[in-house]
Amino acid sequence: MTEKLFDDGMLFSFSAVVTQCNETQNGFEAVLDRSAFFPEGGGQAGDVGTLGGVEVIDTYEKNGEVVHLCKSPLEVGAEVRGNIDENIRIRRMQNHSGEHLLMGFIHNKLGYENVGFHMGSEEVLLDLNGVISPEDIRECEQRANEAIARNIPITISYPDSGTLAALEYRSKLEMTENVRIVTIEGIDNCACCAPHMPTTGGIGIVKVISSESNRGGTRLHILSGLDALDLIRKRMESNAAISHLLSAKPEKTADAVEKLLNENIALKRQITENERHAAEEIISGLKNDSRKSFCIFTRGLGRNTMREIANQAVKLTDGLAAVFSEEQGGFGYIIASEKLPLRTMARDINSALGGKGGGSDLMIQGSLTAKRGEIEEYFSGLDK
Repeated sequence: MTEKLFDDGMLFSFSAVVTQCNETQNGFEAVLDRSAFFPEGGGQAGDVGTLGGVEVIDTYEKNGEVVHLCKSPLEVGAEVRGNIDENIRIRRMQNHSGEHLLMGFIHNKLGYENVGFHMGSEEVLLDLNGVISPEDIRECEQRANEAIARNIPITISYPDSGTLAALEYRSKLEMTENVRIVTIEGIDNCACCAPHMPTTGGIGIVKVISSESNRGGTRLHILSGLDALDLIRKRMESNAAISHLLSAKPEKTADAVEKLLNENIALKRQITENERHAAEEIISGLKNDSRKSFCIFTRGLGRNTMREIANQAVKLTDGLAAVFSEEQGGFGYIIASEKLPLRTMARDINSALGGKGGGSDLMIQGSLTAKRGEIEEYFSGLDK
């Protein structure tokens, strides 16, 4: 069985002897007599790196052995140097240790348990079996970051059965032996198989990104350490760009956006009112003594207003009433008829006038790229 060296989370390089190497569909599965590579488990992905210069693309456990999935074969019996990708390992440890630290304060304050944990490439998901308020989230986040500033030791231990029975610790499973306990002194004891930062100071920062209801409890989206820094930097850069566009101070962008939204709402109301007046004026002037198909051309009207006009115009024809509104690249259209099969006709109309759209036999809508003269000529020919 592989000797596991990852209790020391900061051990990134080691030497070992290859005991097995078997080819699979995904690569070569190599087993060593000892390894600092962490195999996937506890919601954390397996380490990556190199063995003897050969790339290790995943690590997992199989039949008690730590299996290193390599891109190339390793010679059985050879001594190799293992190097773990430090950046990936540190980021994962920061996120995992950050989760333990935050969860310790949540558990101590509210008694909630962590019933789900997943460390993804962009965020960490933490599922609680209770509802936590924004105020309690903020308090626990604050206390976690104060604990980071105090640089509290994080230790790994394997208590004997007597010690374990007397120890208060968090665990998703009932276990009685070979239990690995991760301790943040004075804050949290938790059964966990993964490597961790040696002190809380190494976590850097814990940030709750968002929260939502989840199966009667709460799901927290969190990030810690370098991953949290990357997200904060990205959002600050985005906010700075918005600040520049709105000529507002970075801390006032929300106020500036709210003002802009209110102005936009007022403009939309004014546009709607203007369109209503335009529609009333067009409808009051509608005449079609011939009862033939006819066209109405407008500019700057929305589809709802065009539809109102079409609903009135169709009463004046035994053919169809076509309402067009000039827009960039052509015309938007709404065509109504009480007697013609518009749904079938739509294909011919679109084909002849460079359009796209459709609908029902009573009404079709879409857009055309044809010129006004071409449109008028086409529809005047429908009644011949």
